[in-house]
Amino acid sequence: MTYCIGKCKRYKALKPTEIGRYAAGQKRCNYCEIFVEFDGIICPCCNRQLRCLPRSRKGKEKYLEQIIR
Repeated sequence: MTYCIGKCKRYKALKPTEIGRYAAGQKRCNYCEIFVEFDGIICPCCNRQLRCLPRSRKGKEKYLEQIIR
């Protein structure tokens, strides 16, 4: 069983102003409900996989547009 122990708060990412979160390299933990700046693909807190791409079609299009620039 996995659960959030609050360790992810150390990696909490601030929202960038000019570019999207995913394009800035931030990742989201759906379980801890937080964006983190972390090199791995596993949450340092709950050991679940981090989401590296947006889920919605609009979000994916915006992400691709930002990384191409």
